[in-house]
Parts: sequence; structure tokens; C-alpha cells
Amino acid sequence: MFNRFIQTKIHFWKKWFRTAGLFIGAIALTLFLSHNQSAWGQAELLKLNWLTGQKKTDVSSVDHAVVTLDGYKLFVLASPSTNQKFPLEQRVQGIEDELNRIANSNFDPASLQVTANIDEQSGQPVISIGDRYLMTVTTMDAQLQGRDPQGWANQIAIILREALTRARQERQPQFLINRGLITAGIILVMFIALRLNTYWQGRLKLQKETIKAHMEHEAPPYLDSVAVIDLQQQLTQQQKANLSDLKRRVLELGYVGVLGSGIFIVLGLFPYSRWLQTFLLSTPLQIVAIAFVTYLLIRISNLLIERFSGFLKARDFAMLKPYQRLDLRVSTVSQVLRNITGIIWFGLGVLAILSSIGFDLVPLLAGAGIIGLAISFAAQGLIKDIINGFLIILEDQYAVGDVIVIGDLGGLVESMNLRVTQIRNNEGQLITIPNSAISIVQNLSKDWARVDLSIRVAYDTNPDQALDVLRKLAQEIYQEQIWREKIIEPPEVLGIDDLQHSGMLIRIWIKTQPLQQWAVGREFRRRLKLVLEQENIAIGIPQQAFLLENTFTLNPEKPNL
Repeated sequence: MFNRFIQTKIHFWKKWFRTAGLFIGAIALTLFLSHNQSAWGQAELLKLNWLTGQKKTDVSSVDHAVVTLDGYKLFVLASPSTNQKFPLEQRVQGIEDELNRIANSNFDPASLQVTANIDEQSGQPVISIGDRYLMTVTTMDAQLQGRDPQGWANQIAIILREALTRARQERQPQFLINRGLITAGIILVMFIALRLNTYWQGRLKLQKETIKAHMEHEAPPYLDSVAVIDLQQQLTQQQKANLSDLKRRVLELGYVGVLGSGIFIVLGLFPYSRWLQTFLLSTPLQIVAIAFVTYLLIRISNLLIERFSGFLKARDFAMLKPYQRLDLRVSTVSQVLRNITGIIWFGLGVLAILSSIGFDLVPLLAGAGIIGLAISFAAQGLIKDIINGFLIILEDQYAVGDVIVIGDLGGLVESMNLRVTQIRNNEGQLITIPNSAISIVQNLSKDWARVDLSIRVAYDTNPDQALDVLRKLAQEIYQEQIWREKIIEPPEVLGIDDLQHSGMLIRIWIKTQPLQQWAVGREFRRRLKLVLEQENIAIGIPQQAFLLENTFTLNPEKPNL
């Protein structure tokens, strides 16, 4: 059954990798077919070669806006922050309208003239396309790039000439037909990939529902009546259900990834729709995408932790370890891991959202570090409790139902969590102990227990007879079914441990199930009393010798009084 499960899993991943390879191949085909063009998709969206390696002014003191054409960033305009931003936007909008008008006209790229001349009245560089005025390069525009106005104007003229030539090429019928064929190929590959994705999601959902229904149908009303093999099967079924859910989450993420990347690539193939790429990368959609990815990562992390927990339970079941303490241990550790991973992913998601909005993360992280340090100092005891409690559960030092001794306190563990442990002593008092105060623990009931019984018989007793009587009694109680279930191994009569005037000390060890050592010890002592009386073996009694010395002398003439 296990081999068949492994084969099914391998077959699934083979098909998944085949589908992913098909999609990657489609992207590679797109790149190959369009490699002779000056740009593909949004490959130059963040590429500003003319900005690199240049010294820039402090952008915090100026407002700036980007001039684009067909979705490509060309250059940046600037104005003082004290001015209203609308004139800057109006200036950018006027330049973009003029560039779009020229790009959509039937101009000849060979005769295109983009010039940068000094205006006689203002003394600033003016850029013209043909005989039409386009823009004036201000001193702040050049200072933003760390350039002189004339040099920056000449650079803008080169950028504009290349951008308009590229825009003219992208509007040619043959180019549009070529991109249309590429779009059709991408859509076909997307359709196939999404259909396969939907098909496998349906299969995994049906598989999970079938497993859940099977587990609910065969679930016993009481855990104590379940055999180990039945619990093993239930854990195996739970692992399969978790694995199916994990695969579904991965497929959901793949579905969104295939759909989103396909649409993004198609939009970047055409000059008329490339501007939508910038919109898709805008801040609101970035926030939505980050939140969605964070949610998926949290769910996938939880499923992976649950699968790992199921693996640990299945492994310990094979070693016949107690189920309840195992379930408590694994469940607690997995819950802690889920909380930690959830906090980490949530924190990273919040930081990513703040970064996309425009917050400077350095002072924010520094402030968070200071706050965290202050909280850690204020809650040292709580942090110590949680860390020590986690280690207690992780190392399985004790669990609910164990009898433990902590210092001068002892009793039955009734409840425990990451902060405190509660035990009830023999008088019924409920004692709460912070986990940070627990350093040395005596567990009297983990895995197995032992009755350490010693009996002192009279000094003049035949030692061989006494040992034979104890061995027969030990075998007698071990052979009875009611006690055989509580005694793990045949009792051991170790022999004579001490020899004194009060008698011989004989020691007996009886290995029992957890928490059964007291019941077994009481029954053995009761029977030991009866068998010693029957065999006329006396209990050892301390002996003392008294020496009496007579100091009186006899006088025949005077009788002693």
C-alpha cells in the first residue's frame, strides 16, 4: 500500500513538472521569436541606463514625474516641492500627448530630427521634434541626474529619437501580426496549463473528501478501544489528506501564477496595451498581491508542518509509543511552529507592503528592534516560562497524566502549557508551577515504572528458603492475567542486600506499566504477609544483648539482704 502511494505521488509530480516545462518552453519560444526587436514585453520597464553611474541631487527636496511612451520609461522631470504638483503633471501630460501623436503619425524614421538648442530668451535648452516645440530642459531636471542642462538635453534627444523609432517599428503590420501569433501561442499554452491545473485540483479535492469521509465513517467512539494498527491507519489517512490539501494550495498558487504572468506578458507585447503593465504594478495591486502571496505561504507552511507532525506520529507508532502523550507533544510543538511561521510570514508581508507604499524600512526596523528589546526586558519571566515550557514538551520530559516530583512538590500532572504546569498532590491540592522554576524533574511514570520492594526477615531464617518463597510468590502473581497486564517483565528477586543483627534484607524489583507500580506493590506486600506466616518465616526484629555483672559478695556470718 505504501509503495502504491509513493508511485502515485511520483506520477503526479512527473505530470506537474511536464506542465511547468511546457509553460517555460512557451516563454522561451516567445523570447526567441522576438529577440531581434529592440524591446520585448516590459524588459526595459526598470532599465534606465542613462541614470546609472551618475551623481544625483537629493530627491527629497523636489517633486519628480516620469515621461513614458508605450509603457517605456524615458526620462524624469523635476520641480521644487514647494510648487504645486499639478503643473508638473500637466507638463508631463503635454509631452506624452505630443509623443503619442508623433508615434501614431506616418513619419519616416530616417528623416526624424530631434534637436536640442539653447533658447535665446531663457538661456535654457529647448528640445524640438522637426519644427515643433516639445519641452524645455530646466536646471532642476539636469541637477536631478547630476548633469549640466545642455548635456542632459542632448541625452534626452537621443532617448527620444530611439523611443520614436522603436514606436514606429512596433506599429508596423508585420510586427503586430508577429506579436499576434506569439499571443495566440501563449494563450494556447495558458489554456492547456490552466485546464490541467483545474483537473488536478478537482481530483485532489475529491481525494481529500473521500479520505475525510472514510475517516469519519471508521472513527471509533473511544480512543482506548482503538488498536495501534487502527490508529496507524488513521494517521496514514490523515497524512494523505494533508498532502492532497498541500498539493491543492500549490496548484492554486500555480494557477494564479500562470494566469497572471501570461496576461502580463501578453500586455507587454503590444504598444497599445503596454501601459497597463505599469497599472498592474501599481501600489494597490502590489498590496493585494503581497497579501495573497502571504496568505498562501502561511497555508502552505501550516500544511507542511501538519505533514511533518503526521510523519512523527506514524514513526513513533511503529515504535509502540503511547499515543496520548505523543499526540500532546506533537500537537503542541506543531502549534508553536505554525504560530512562529505565521508571525514571520505576516511580518515579512507587512514589511513588503510598507516598502511598496514608500516607507523607509531602516528607521522602522530600528524602532521595532528597540521596542522589542524593551518588551523582552519587561517580560523576561514570561519569555523564560515559554522557552522552558517549549523545551519540556519538545524533549518529552513529562506530559499530562504523569506523576512527577519537582523539588519538594509532587503529584499528578493535570494540565500543562507553554507557561505553567499544574499538578495535584495526594491531598487534592492543585499546585501551579511556572515553567521557568522547573529545573530538575523526577518523572515516576514515563514509559515504565518499578516497584522497589525490600523485606527484612529474621536473622536465623534459612536464606535459601526465604529466597525460594519470594521467587514462587513473584512467579505466582506474574502468571495471573489481571496482574500480567500491569507487570511488564517477570519480577526479579535480587538477593540479600544487607545483613545485620535485625535480620537479612532481601530486595525485589518488579517492572510495571506506568502508574501501576503502587497497585502492584500493595498486592505483592499483601500476599507476602500471608505467605511468610504460612512458611513460618519471621520478620526481622532488632536484637540487643544485655550483660549483667553481680557486685554482691556472700558472707556466711551475715545473710545478704
